[in-house]
Amino acid sequence: MAGFARFYEPLLGGLLAGTRRSAWALCPPRPGMVVLDVGCGTGAFLAPYVAAGCRVVGVDSSAEMLGEARRRLGGAALLLRGEAAALPVASGAADLVVAMMLLHGLPAGERPAALAEMARVAGESGAVLVADHRPGRPAGLKEWAARGLARAVEAAARHGGGVASLLAAGGTRGPAAAAGLEVAASRTAGGGALEVLRLRQPGTVA
Repeated sequence: MAGFARFYEPLLGGLLAGTRRSAWALCPPRPGMVVLDVGCGTGAFLAPYVAAGCRVVGVDSSAEMLGEARRRLGGAALLLRGEAAALPVASGAADLVVAMMLLHGLPAGERPAALAEMARVAGESGAVLVADHRPGRPAGLKEWAARGLARAVEAAARHGGGVASLLAAGGTRGPAAAAGLEVAASRTAGGGALEVLRLRQPGTVA
């Protein structure tokens, strides 16, 4: 959607603030760590890692979003145009590879390939961190309302079908298992509508 990038943070940044905090808590910034954000959008998620002295890389398919990320992060980030299923980054190059609210926007058949690519870049010692919509029944009225708001936002962005297909696959856990990844840690976010998962390759300690 042309011209949307500049309005993304004013419109949605507040709604995603808690989810971002949950993700930062699962994988806190450490000086010197290398962080790759797949579907980096405006670069807002990377900002605390930059402030902590991390080396950060952002990949996005949208030149407009990369322009916003460049304005936000300046020369502190390497920003690359690319696709999630074919990342322009070497294997094992990152300590942490992140995808915030990206999976539901990808075609269903591409999700396992994207997660496998993220795991390739993270290597055996790195972590993969993914936030997206959480499957299952709402646990009470508050969570029901949070899910309703999340679905309404996605419908307005024309992502309703993608959310439905991701939930039908078991949320992030479905394509993660298809990519050969397992859940190392998780947090519920977005009032219960979303979840943040730290993924790892079997047999590793990431």
